[in-house]
Amino acid sequence: MTGEIAIPVTEQLCHSLFYKMNDSLAVKEGSLSAYQPLPPFLYEAAFYAGIPAVRPWETSDKYIPALMKEWAEQKHLLDMHFSNRNQKAAFVPMKISLGAFLQLLYWTNSKPVNLQSDPGELPIKPVNLKERLNFIFARPAFYHSYIQLSELMTEMEKQYMKMLALEKIKRKRL
Repeated sequence: MTGEIAIPVTEQLCHSLFYKMNDSLAVKEGSLSAYQPLPPFLYEAAFYAGIPAVRPWETSDKYIPALMKEWAEQKHLLDMHFSNRNQKAAFVPMKISLGAFLQLLYWTNSKPVNLQSDPGELPIKPVNLKERLNFIFARPAFYHSYIQLSELMTEMEKQYMKMLALEKIKRKRL
């Protein structure tokens, strides 16, 4: 049977930019056992709804490279849209990119994304994260938000690489 299943969006993933209560994500039945980057927070939605699925935050080293690849593709689109001064066309790639950043942030901290929690409480994060995210959320299609998101992605990628290096050193000592 290869039908579709509807995954209800729970409170943890509700935000005006992404989903609202009573939304659901429709996916092909077998797609939860293999990673796909879109829609944003698919695996978190399944986790919070109690549906068996991949949990990328538990083995982030397997899934974060795919997030980085998705970011590179969206960044290319955003560069094109902003160079053409097309804010309207930049909105969807910015939303996807912001979702990728949030996944990178939470997965690096071995947690599923929770839009109701305070990202400033996470141990591994960029400097001034809350203020910068608030700026982006308030103006997601502005060029300055894109620049800020690019910087956050770069900083978070460095934090992730540092975490991997420290884990490797720790494993060697054991």
